[in-house]
Amino acid sequence: MRLRGLLILLAVFLNLAAANGVWASAKEKVLYRFQGAKDGSNPSSSLVRDASGNLYGTTMQAGEGFSNCNYGCGTVFEVMPLANGHLQTKIIYAFQGGTDGANPSGNLVLDAAGNLYSTTIWGGTPNRCADYNTQGCGTVFELSPNADGSWTEAVLYRFQGNPDGAQPAGLMVDAAGNLYGTSTGNGYTQGASVYKLSPPQQKGGAWTETILTTFDGVFEVPNPGLALDSHGNLFGTTQVPPWGACSSTCGGVFELGHVGGNWVETWLYTFSGGGNGSDPMTGVILDGEGNLYGTTHRGGNNFGVVFELKRTGQQWSLTLLYNFCSANNCADGAHPLAGLVFDKAGNLNGTTYDGGTGCYKGYKGCGLVFKLAPTKSRWRETVIHRFTDNPDGSKPAASLIFDGDGNIYGTTVSGGDAGVGTVFEITP
Repeated sequence: MRLRGLLILLAVFLNLAAANGVWASAKEKVLYRFQGAKDGSNPSSSLVRDASGNLYGTTMQAGEGFSNCNYGCGTVFEVMPLANGHLQTKIIYAFQGGTDGANPSGNLVLDAAGNLYSTTIWGGTPNRCADYNTQGCGTVFELSPNADGSWTEAVLYRFQGNPDGAQPAGLMVDAAGNLYGTSTGNGYTQGASVYKLSPPQQKGGAWTETILTTFDGVFEVPNPGLALDSHGNLFGTTQVPPWGACSSTCGGVFELGHVGGNWVETWLYTFSGGGNGSDPMTGVILDGEGNLYGTTHRGGNNFGVVFELKRTGQQWSLTLLYNFCSANNCADGAHPLAGLVFDKAGNLNGTTYDGGTGCYKGYKGCGLVFKLAPTKSRWRETVIHRFTDNPDGSKPAASLIFDGDGNIYGTTVSGGDAGVGTVFEITP
């Protein structure tokens, strides 16, 4: 009878594991808990890691410049491993909300010389985009390290609104040092575009902006995050504006390709809502065969999906790899906001903003980190970590990064002891 009872309990456990996704035996460690003062608050961008193991990221708010920004103008921070095994976190730049920019958003880019590049959604040229924010339409900035450990900020470009765009979010860089990004605009009067910034011919010269394509920001908004293939083609996604309705069009995936020296936009897939997903909130990634992978915030079970777009000749076909909230109480995650990243084994890794049942702050939990592994019949989800709000953080909204040993690094928008976000590491 005792053996039979153990077998029954084991069967119940296995059924629950199958329903809720496998739970991985990974260890999460909080590297830093933001306090919402000069150190910043609400980190929402993905991290970058240099060859020495230093991590860099941004916070949307707090820092300094409270007189120019209601909740602070945001910061760029560094988390450094020390020789004694401890960590040191320092602010390498605090935005002032003027011509230097305000409220950084989107990922950081690190070049071979150790310079950092990213964007701010406000600041730049005062009184441009004044119908939304008197600080300006946003900037692209560079941070360069100095010999004494300090950093110097240089604004590479200040957006002017329509037609060059507003509210830029995130960058990518090609082998020639050109920067590519999206300006999300902010509605009826400002531009929404994909742009290219080319470095100056001589040191100290001006960077040149080129608009590659524009969007109607009233009905479609380009998301942060672009992917570049080996042929120099760009891939990205659009979402429905916050005030828009997802009806026949609920966001899409596009390609910008070179044709006769020009950039030509091609729509690869348009989401229609419902079971096939809707409203992607970030870009896509490429595998070695040129297939695209991404997430949508809604659709599927109404809590978001992971999808694959596979190219066959000139045609693209969409396959849903996973529907979130397939488990009771969304224990497997809900509403992904961030993009995906491959690990060395070819698994897809990401975060969900909600779900997880690690805590009940907000809607459907505090979010989680997941892995999707391909099998013969389907992709199988493993929940790597469910956030509990305090002390480990809650609401991850940015893509993950890996180091050479397979450790995962990321940020949460909220949670921690002050409730304004964390930097975390997960070891396998």
